Amino acid sequence: MKPASVPFEILISTMFRSDLSFLDPMFPNGEVHTYPILIINQTDSKRHITSLQPNVRVINTEERGLPQSRNMAIQHAIGEVCLVADDDVTYVPNLQSIILGGYITYPDAAVVTFQLQKTNGKIFRKYPKVTRHTNHSYKTVNGVVISFKKDVLLQHNVLYNPHFGLGAIFSGANEYVFMRNVMKAKLPAYFIPKVILTHPDVSSGQDLGSDRLLYLRGALAYKCYGIWGYLWVLKYVFFLVRHKIIKTGSAFAKAKTGFSGIKKYKQLVASGQERR
Repeated sequence: MKPASVPFEILISTMFRSDLSFLDPMFPNGEVHTYPILIINQTDSKRHITSLQPNVRVINTEERGLPQSRNMAIQHAIGEVCLVADDDVTYVPNLQSIILGGYITYPDAAVVTFQLQKTNGKIFRKYPKVTRHTNHSYKTVNGVVISFKKDVLLQHNVLYNPHFGLGAIFSGANEYVFMRNVMKAKLPAYFIPKVILTHPDVSSGQDLGSDRLLYLRGALAYKCYGIWGYLWVLKYVFFLVRHKIIKTGSAFAKAKTGFSGIKKYKQLVASGQERR
């Protein structure tokens, strides 16, 4: 039987864990026993987590993919308001009051996003100066600062796209496509400029010209722009060449990789597995 609902819950995606020791660094102020937590542990038969902590629930699964993990968490969550989490973040004190305070400020909110900082204490990125998310601002949202009213998402069938994210066909853009779904459903989404966590520094620039990213961005361009996605890929490859991220001689191969992503995405649409 599913436990009774709670005002707030943290939904953590992790892999191949066999105990709960990874939780302590996430809550350096000793608040790990304070919050209801649901852990989705994508693992194998040899590494399972058993929780003896009353505030921590665990689902061990052999399913793979970040979007699959996120969706499983949403479907089994008991929190009225939930916060998406990875296992490598470090939370600020009084996390619950900050998150729930956002829904007191904006009672109509379905989604509220926040800020994160780097390990050196600097803000992770330049955030837009908005209150309610726009069709531009949602593109700046990081995956681990998204909170939402679970029941509202389920009522509107807004979940994470199973084809976008780590471990999926298109390896990335998990939060981008999710927020796009939120906006397309016209659900009220707000931004509060408060830091809720520290995240390890990531240098995305070194990946800009990778085949993985070209394949992903080709698919994403077609999803967002339709046939104009082909032109988007060409412009992106030109950008990579102009900024010397890739060599001119590899431009054709990189464009072809982007077009391959479009081809795969169109196949998913044609088979009914994906909708633009």
